[in-house]
Amino acid sequence: MITKESIEALKNQLDILEVISHYIEVKKMGATYKANCPFHQEKTPSFVINQSKGYYHCFGCGVSGDSITFVMEYEKLGYTEALEKLAQMYNFTLQYTKKIQSREDLRIFDFMNEFYQSKQNAKVLEYIKSRGIDSLMQEKFELGFAPSNNEILIALKEHNMNLQEALNCGILGADNENGVKRYYARLTQRLIFPIRSPQNKIIGFGGRTLDNHPAKYINSPQTKYFNKSQILYGYPQAKEQIYKKEEIIITEGYLDAIMLHQAGFTNAVATLGTALTKEHLPLISKGNPKVIIAYDGDEAGMNAAFKAAILLALAHKEGGVVIFEGGADPADMVKRGEIAFLKALFNAPIPLIDYVLQSIAKKYDLSNPLKKEECLKESLDFLSQLSSVIQEEYRLKLALALKIPAHLIKVKSPKNISKIPTEAQNIPKTLVSSDDFYALSEKIIIKSVLEDSSLFHFVMDFMEASMFISQRRAFEKLLKGELEDSELIGILLDDKIKAQNKEQLKQQMIMILYHHYDEKRVLLSRDERLSLKEKSFLLRKYQHYLETLKKGDLIIYESFGTF
Repeated sequence: MITKESIEALKNQLDILEVISHYIEVKKMGATYKANCPFHQEKTPSFVINQSKGYYHCFGCGVSGDSITFVMEYEKLGYTEALEKLAQMYNFTLQYTKKIQSREDLRIFDFMNEFYQSKQNAKVLEYIKSRGIDSLMQEKFELGFAPSNNEILIALKEHNMNLQEALNCGILGADNENGVKRYYARLTQRLIFPIRSPQNKIIGFGGRTLDNHPAKYINSPQTKYFNKSQILYGYPQAKEQIYKKEEIIITEGYLDAIMLHQAGFTNAVATLGTALTKEHLPLISKGNPKVIIAYDGDEAGMNAAFKAAILLALAHKEGGVVIFEGGADPADMVKRGEIAFLKALFNAPIPLIDYVLQSIAKKYDLSNPLKKEECLKESLDFLSQLSSVIQEEYRLKLALALKIPAHLIKVKSPKNISKIPTEAQNIPKTLVSSDDFYALSEKIIIKSVLEDSSLFHFVMDFMEASMFISQRRAFEKLLKGELEDSELIGILLDDKIKAQNKEQLKQQMIMILYHHYDEKRVLLSRDERLSLKEKSFLLRKYQHYLETLKKGDLIIYESFGTF
């Protein structure tokens, strides 16, 4: 690990304008610097750089950050790699702690990769050939072979490899016989697939049996370096094309990914014997590509594709699912030379939401009214987690598919409404439509605090997050001190929002507070949880607050439980 002191020293040398100008053309426009955003297509510059504050923000796509964030996103690097890249640019020497991944670990991974490749034999080469893999792909994906347990242990000892480190890396396992630790190789007599991190470092291995072993595939166990739920096989080999094509093809297995690369689909990757999970989303989201699910056409593959489509749809990803008829898989199709057919499938996948709804419909006998009702309920449960716009778009499609009148399909509020504070759920729709009216005042309050931290406690004496409408999330981030949040950076760098002094800020706060307590007063009459006595008490409180605010005075914030 790089020491904190070294990171801070490097940060002090960084000039964000100089860093970004190293990658893209930047122009001075008025008091700020602007550029066409490198993270989305645009003709009019909306990417703003504030040299003094050390931040950038795009008002088009919402990305923001500092010099380190920019290098990470632009070059698709991890945090440590970005620091090392910047240190190289500034001729700065970074200092490391002793907790950095040991060279022994790295040496073991690299040693085993070379060892496995050296152990290929006629049987292995014949199997590779039988699967249709050519020599270029064999070399590109570094295929190898794990021999017997004894051969592996002897090789490790002969080359002075630390067996405990090999255990920590998942290459060896261990058990105890009469109190004596006995090491054994986890992968033996298997075709080997080296597994690399997105940064192209070997972090584990996968093995496929060449015989009839019941466990067809085995991966390295989870270690401090390897978590199969966060890794996609073949990602380093596919990364460049994923960014270039803005598309990623996700398959089920090693051979599918390799064979698709062989056929020219060099943006293909594979999950590692696990379903697609939320942990995969950060990696999938790099470069914001369209996601194509290309799982096997058997029942297990179709079920996995259904779950993946739900995950991706709820994560607002664009993409679709490719269906392989008759239980086929991509590797076999490439081997049979069906490249043109594969290309046609990838060019016209079934959109994610459509695939989910179609899969739900297939589960029910729609000729049975009761089953049709169950299908409708499950479909609406899924759609209710999406935005109202998407729900409305699919309401008519669902009506046509189920052959029922559209008015029977009710658009619901998104299910994640429960994550919104209770008070926000009670705000009437008429209030939501007036958000823009108060948005500027809310942003002015937030920016004033960002510019002058001494105003923080002044604002907190009179306001809390539930009083904000459109900028509630940003205000909550401010309270938590998450000052590098993209929304806060966007407000900070927005020249249209002017920070104000304490007296000016008071007027903005009075306007927000008056609106808040006036709405509380209106909602009070609808609250059936309170007795008449409690309502009368609160009504007098709110009326007193409103009169005080009309006079131009602020009131100390009291929570509902205080009343």
